[in-house]
Amino acid sequence: MPTTAFSSTRLGNFLLVSRRWVVLAMLLALHAALVTDPGGNFQRIWLLVHFGLFLMWQPFFETDKELERFAILLLVAITAAILYFLPGWLIGAWVCVLMGILGGKVFTVQAARRGRFYLVAFFYLASMMLLWAVPRLVLREPSIPEPVAVFTQLLLPLSLLALVFLPFDPKDDDTRQVFDFFYAVLVFQLVVVLVLGSIALMRYTNGNYFQSAGLTVIGFGTALFVLAVFWGPREGFGGLRTYLSRYLMSVGMPFEVWVRRVAELAENEPDPQRFLGQALVLVSELPWVRGGRWKTGEGEGEFGTVSREVVKFGFHGLELTFHTEIVLSPALFLHMRLLAQVVGEFYESKRREALMRRNAYLQAVHETGARLTHDIKNLLQSLYTLTSAAPREGTMDPGYGSLLQRQLPQLTKRLQATLDQLRSPQVETRDSLRPAQAWWAGVERRHAGNRLLLEANIEGDVAVPANLFDAFLDNCLDNARGGDSTAARIKVVLSVGGGRAELAFENDGDPVPAAVERSLFREPISTAGRPGLGIGLYQVARLAAQSGYAIELAHNEPGRVVFRLHPG
Repeated sequence: MPTTAFSSTRLGNFLLVSRRWVVLAMLLALHAALVTDPGGNFQRIWLLVHFGLFLMWQPFFETDKELERFAILLLVAITAAILYFLPGWLIGAWVCVLMGILGGKVFTVQAARRGRFYLVAFFYLASMMLLWAVPRLVLREPSIPEPVAVFTQLLLPLSLLALVFLPFDPKDDDTRQVFDFFYAVLVFQLVVVLVLGSIALMRYTNGNYFQSAGLTVIGFGTALFVLAVFWGPREGFGGLRTYLSRYLMSVGMPFEVWVRRVAELAENEPDPQRFLGQALVLVSELPWVRGGRWKTGEGEGEFGTVSREVVKFGFHGLELTFHTEIVLSPALFLHMRLLAQVVGEFYESKRREALMRRNAYLQAVHETGARLTHDIKNLLQSLYTLTSAAPREGTMDPGYGSLLQRQLPQLTKRLQATLDQLRSPQVETRDSLRPAQAWWAGVERRHAGNRLLLEANIEGDVAVPANLFDAFLDNCLDNARGGDSTAARIKVVLSVGGGRAELAFENDGDPVPAAVERSLFREPISTAGRPGLGIGLYQVARLAAQSGYAIELAHNEPGRVVFRLHPG
């Protein structure tokens, strides 16, 4: 097996270096088959040689690849049928196919030098097809004019000598090259129409084929020249290529109509996620789209149904996956890419607008807090005085004095931290760590008479950020008791174990609305018609992220709303 692989590799390298001579020998063998007597043994021999050389030159597969048995049997059967029956029309069709293959190589823009080499071969085949193959093999002309016969049999093959001297780099003609199938089909159709047009025009030239062929060539040349002028004129309108490109990019649906609908949606929908979902619904209206999926850093979603054909695009952190009914052609793929890019750009602009609104909101809050700094400072001084003057012994009510002893120092520390944050809101403050058991003991003292259900499951001891835990608990209490809250039962659970500490806050009030839940902990909440700034849980979430913790809404059901603070 290694020896066979090595031999096939050497054969492939030899054919690659000798491709110039393979092409020349292939065309000479075809010429010999065409000029010999139709249906004779010599014609069969030369066609067999020609087909063998063509298999060595063919530009579709690598020459060192092993063919499957079915492909070999099919190839042998087709070749045997052609060589046995030798129909003239089938030989002419083969010459047209060969011209189409060469046309797919001539009109590519990959290598101009290689184009000149194959252009000579294409000229030879076109001349041989019109001057000899059609009248002799297809029409069975009893006699061909002597000048035409001499030219095709003796002089025309001399043009193939140019293949010996024209520049030809084997690397430009590698077997792994890209074959332009579109140009090949187009050239094949043009040749077939040219031949059939010459035969049809014989009706008006009294059966004179060569006169008909000349008129057909002149007519085709004139038509192609006019088409070339209108395709890309130097002055005036953009040419036919502009209208063709516009049609290919619109794919039957005016692109500007779709863009206008997306622009109107962007004007009316401020939320980036909802805009993205509605914009993709517009994409799903395309006849070849069955469904899709989108994913961003803030969430993900899907629409429609799935299919086997999938295309994916990504823009600005937005991942789009479309399931299509058919395999997308290059034009449809570019069209879908453009639509996805438009949606991505609009989504990114909406996301930036939301970020700017959030920053403007936070800036307003910080400016408001700066104006209150002086008042809080005076209040802090008064609280310090009150704490210092609080009687530790005497005739004052022991319960009231004990309450002041518990509450005022803690309140003083919280106000001091708030004052520091208001002075420099952009500076992240470091939280003080306290043992979880000591922090929980302070919670039990402060809220002993507040009708809270306090539960602790402590196994071992872990240091917790005290300010974070206090801020989380106080914000949850304010939200559960303030405004129009319906919570009647509040439960606080501290769980410590395995080096972790979690704090859960549960109440039996109304669940958080779905519109609020989507942006909870990620941005300030709108509080129109309600007291407060709607920024408490957002700030606690930021403080938790700084301390390596995270906040989540663990349960959101009627009669059970649970917020959980846990290590991130």
